Parts: sequence; C-alpha cells; structure tokens
Amino acid sequence: MHIENYIKRLKPKSEGNNLWISIERGKFRKVLKDLKSLGLSRISSITGVDEGKRIDVIYHFIHKKKTINIKLSVNKKDGVVDTITDMYPGANLFERELSEMLGVQVKNHPNLKKLFLAKGSPKSPLRRS
Repeated sequence: MHIENYIKRLKPKSEGNNLWISIERGKFRKVLKDLKSLGLSRISSITGVDEGKRIDVIYHFIHKKKTINIKLSVNKKDGVVDTITDMYPGANLFERELSEMLGVQVKNHPNLKKLFLAKGSPKSPLRRS
C-alpha cells in the first residue's frame, strides 16, 4: 500500500498543503508505526494546545510537499501520551518540551529532564488557569 492511500483511509481534513488527522490514543502508535513503514520518516515538531478540559497534542510531519498534522486529544487532568522516540528519535526534545510546558505525561520517554524552566518555576506555564 502507498502512504497516500493509507492516509486517505484516515479521513484527513485538507487545508492547502496541510492534512489534519485526528486519532484515538489507543490507535496512535499503530498508525504511526504503519506510516513510518510506508515512508513517513520526518517529524518537524510536536505542539500542544490547551483547549480547556483537554489538551490537543499535534504531531507535525513533512512528506513530500505536504505537512501531515496528527492530532491526539488527552484529558487535561491526567493527560498521557506514549513516546514515539523509538520510531522517531527526533521527537525526543519535542516530547520533553510538551511535558515541561503543558504538563502532558509522556509514557516511556527515555529522559524527561527539563529543557527550559529553572527549579521553582511555575509548573506547566502554557496551561490555561
């Protein structure tokens, strides 16, 4: 199967050169593993948005001339995502930033040391109060 056909099965929303795909947490790693095996090899960033009761974690990938944005929504109180550093080593620093700035727990991450905030800094400064 070609990556384009697999992505179509995920029913993305298209905005210019951006594709937006929402995935449930239980299917997240399998979908990424499938996409990686089909050639989605370059992660460009991971971002997060505090939407009130949930946090949307968005994984941004580049494929050919398109940006593929994969959104995973997690509960704000106990938000957890699985690390993808085993598939995409470049996600390491992005996951650390996500954990530090938005307080999303990254399960099985190899090294969640702080990147930006000093000891005593406000916890998760990018969360809405």
